[in-house]
Amino acid sequence: MNRREALEHFHKTYRENMLNDKLRQVAVLYEHRKEELIFSFIQSFQTICLQANSAEADKTAIGYITYSMRRTYLRERIYNYIIEVYGPNWYFDPRPCHGFYDAVWSFSLLAELEDELNQLRKPYMNKVIQPDVERYVLQVAWEFHQYILKLAKDAIQQAVQLPEFQALKCENDLEIRIGEYKGISEVVYPTAYGVLHDSTG
Repeated sequence: MNRREALEHFHKTYRENMLNDKLRQVAVLYEHRKEELIFSFIQSFQTICLQANSAEADKTAIGYITYSMRRTYLRERIYNYIIEVYGPNWYFDPRPCHGFYDAVWSFSLLAELEDELNQLRKPYMNKVIQPDVERYVLQVAWEFHQYILKLAKDAIQQAVQLPEFQALKCENDLEIRIGEYKGISEVVYPTAYGVLHDSTG
């Protein structure tokens, strides 16, 4: 068996089945702990709103609130999403507010997947190597991110009712987005779908 054949065999025999198993576990965990996870997400939102309020004297109106997965963090097994509050110029805002949301409840299963695949690759006698597993794990991280996205969508209607959010001075087209750091992200709550609060004061 050459390296290409070994990788194909490893993929067909283990990778997809184990990934699907871990994603099922995340789904079950989410359903069992949904209220607790929503509460934790809302707490992270409340904290960043408080921070933005305290810094607001130096800022223009808020245009974007983002929760971002960083693959560089995932490589180090740091499962924090970066929360950032930007003005209307988004990434060109020189002084965004920063916070963190701990997503270990989902990504710990990604770590388990990596550990288990590293054990299973050993009988392939170095034809499947650790960097192969690392690349695969980073590729499928987006699958685990989908549960953070689901959580955000389930929590956001409660989060935007917080007085800490209501007190913010926001642009009329404010967007709350969840995605990859300075990459693909999805709007989970645009003001275009409903007036959140008076953005003039």
